[in-house]
Amino acid sequence: MIGPIAPKACIFDLDGTLVDSLRDIAEALNECLELLGVPGYPMDRYRYMVGEGVPKLCERALGQTHPHLVKRLAELARPRYWVRPLRYTRPFPGVTELIGRLRAAHVKTAILSNKPHDMVLRMVRTFWPDGEFDSVYGYLEEELRKPHPHYVLRICAELGVQPAEVWMIGDTPTDIEAALRSGVLPVGVTWGFRPRCDLEAAGAAHIVDRPDQIA
Repeated sequence: MIGPIAPKACIFDLDGTLVDSLRDIAEALNECLELLGVPGYPMDRYRYMVGEGVPKLCERALGQTHPHLVKRLAELARPRYWVRPLRYTRPFPGVTELIGRLRAAHVKTAILSNKPHDMVLRMVRTFWPDGEFDSVYGYLEEELRKPHPHYVLRICAELGVQPAEVWMIGDTPTDIEAALRSGVLPVGVTWGFRPRCDLEAAGAAHIVDRPDQIA
């Protein structure tokens, strides 16, 4: 396990950390853009657009060219993605085994995502139906989404652990910033949507390339 002291709890990001969901997100949003008469993007472009919730994703997709369509795109994107979030999405190799090892070591586990809360619950129930996570939160309020520390600290309180005893594991600078603002240890993963250099620049205390490097 990385670090000199094992954590009492690990908080995981979802998209790009536990699951590879990029194709489903990209195809759903491109379908919505097409409905609005706006060109879509190659899937790889979405690596730098996701991670901060649907409103921010839609804002980035439309850029400065169609600001009047941002709200409408968000309205279209939620139901369009809801009908297909699991078409191609799957856990990254080694992730489910990692969760099993943490549970066996009596490390509490949680998820904190900027994906809409109902979609997070649906995904967790599909891939981890046996209560592998002690606490799960998705996007509920724009003003409290990551990197705001509110839900990180709420999860710590729910799990009965101090922030200094917790690792937050994610693939984007948003996750690293949320960890730093909450006083938990920021751990970056390189198998997700953003490169190592972005995680280093954000201030990750540790960066890992494979799930088995965490535990």
